[in-house]
Amino acid sequence: MNVSEFAIHIPDDELADLGRRLASTRWPRAWPEPPWEAGSDVATVRRLRDAWASFDWRACEAGLNALPQHIATIDGQCVHFLHFRGGDALPVLLTNGWPSTFAEMVPIAQLLAAARHDIVVPSLPGFTFSEPAADAPPAIATHELWHRLMTELGYASYVAHGGDLGAGITSRLAATHPEAVAGIHLMAVAGAADHSDLTAAERDYLDAIAAWERAEGAYEHQQQTRPLTLAYGLSDSPVGLLAWIVEKYRAWSDCGGDLATRWSDEDILLHASLYWLTNSIGTSFRPYFDYLAHPLSPIERVAVPTAVAVFPHDLALPPREYAERTYEVVRYTRFDRGGHFAPHEEPDLLADDIRQFIAQI
Repeated sequence: MNVSEFAIHIPDDELADLGRRLASTRWPRAWPEPPWEAGSDVATVRRLRDAWASFDWRACEAGLNALPQHIATIDGQCVHFLHFRGGDALPVLLTNGWPSTFAEMVPIAQLLAAARHDIVVPSLPGFTFSEPAADAPPAIATHELWHRLMTELGYASYVAHGGDLGAGITSRLAATHPEAVAGIHLMAVAGAADHSDLTAAERDYLDAIAAWERAEGAYEHQQQTRPLTLAYGLSDSPVGLLAWIVEKYRAWSDCGGDLATRWSDEDILLHASLYWLTNSIGTSFRPYFDYLAHPLSPIERVAVPTAVAVFPHDLALPPREYAERTYEVVRYTRFDRGGHFAPHEEPDLLADDIRQFIAQI
């Protein structure tokens, strides 16, 4: 594995192209429905489009370049990652989900580094500055890339955290490499192999997932089945990309329907810019498609110590007994605020829960 320092520099002509596309947006005709009822609210998207037109990307770029960014080449595949040096406590690997980026993990990475943990934050393959896998199925599964990265960085033992896609990767990492993974901290859990003798709470949980899939799962079905068809439009229209992800920031966060209570315009536009300027929104769908088209073997059992953190406005709220069907749960925490984007929404709560979990193992 080769590792080199990395700095972002988006060419001026790409920023100018973004400005032209924003200025020439063709808006959809109005629908006679209340805001957000049929999708992203046009007034909100128009406001964000206007803010994006004057967004200071160079200031954001400078802020990101102040972070310890690196590129690792692992068997020919380039992986972008942040590497915070904290001290002699157990190192921690942090993996984000979708539609997040590595930037969402920075607040908890800095909090954990201040508590003397070395922190590694890789960008998922096909997300922002990490190359997508060249083969289908990928020659190296993401959890194996992560293990190779941590091992080559000199970490014989480490803790891993993840939510959303990151929870699945983290679970598979622990199941495959229990000799190295000292514990995992999750915001979501894998489906259990055994559904016999379900408790009432477990049945409610599974019913809630089914109801969510019916009401909110269209994006997931599209990204799993025909992602490339979607990618043409979102890779050509910055406002189309913005509308696709901002709906999720509103629906999946603890904002009560008001984006501004959890997200500044600058927060939203940072992530939208990272996807747009790296042309990675289409490749960010690969994990969804691969899940069905190139499935890995089911996770039967994860034997390492596991913590589960449940935020009330996340997509699913697994009860402890359901998590225990698959994991060795040693810590289970239900919070009274926060949602799917807890690293952004509640970094102090999340970082403290990770610290307390590490102290237990």
